[in-house]
Amino acid sequence: MNEAQRQHYLKALGLTPWVARAPLPGAASSPLLDWEDEEEPPAAVASPAPAQDAPAPASPQTVAPAANESPVQEAPQSPSAPKATTDTPEPAPSVPAVARGKGLTFTLEAHLGGDTWLLCAQEDSQAPGLGRFEAPLMTNLLALFQARPQRPRRFFCPLTEQPMPAEEAAQALSAFISGLCEQSGGERVLLCLPEALSEALFDQPRYQPFELGGRPALVVSSLAEMLAEPAQHKKASWHAMQANGFQGG
Repeated sequence: MNEAQRQHYLKALGLTPWVARAPLPGAASSPLLDWEDEEEPPAAVASPAPAQDAPAPASPQTVAPAANESPVQEAPQSPSAPKATTDTPEPAPSVPAVARGKGLTFTLEAHLGGDTWLLCAQEDSQAPGLGRFEAPLMTNLLALFQARPQRPRRFFCPLTEQPMPAEEAAQALSAFISGLCEQSGGERVLLCLPEALSEALFDQPRYQPFELGGRPALVVSSLAEMLAEPAQHKKASWHAMQANGFQGG
């Protein structure tokens, strides 16, 4: 493990590394805590598009999407194509959090409720927290497990700027959970993950018990799925929680 990854682990566990600014009396000299920046892989360069006679469009302003919305790209139209006149745009298909062979990108928010760690995937991995619709559902889950108000912990993937394959992400997540349990207690792990992310991290379907970081674990539907299709995902998740002893305190 390089120094950058170690620093990310310490930050995720809530530990703040520090060194003295001036030499302490009788203390050994401290090594220089520095490391070389890892080189990023060269970005793929797209082949230039063929020149067209159509005039160049004006550059639009960039608008950041809301935390619970997916960015939508407008498809280019040819000059002869008729302009769409619908008032409501068609919803863009959801982009899976897993890209085969390109590594994973996701963020988990972790809370301790009783003896259970609840880790829920954020719909927007780049947002500072859960979306405005996900947060109330997470609050209900925490109340079910009689969780005390506390600052949430977060697991970021990738840990550095380098892409992280699924196998390495699963190992890092297991180490993260082990550290949480050793530091703050906890005996079980309940994860709310999208199906594609769950299949990439763990070699088994959701709603089936297994072990993660040496603790009993269970993966159920993500918060976004429960909100989008409650009849299917809330029912399946609750039945799996009850059948495997994750029904709260």
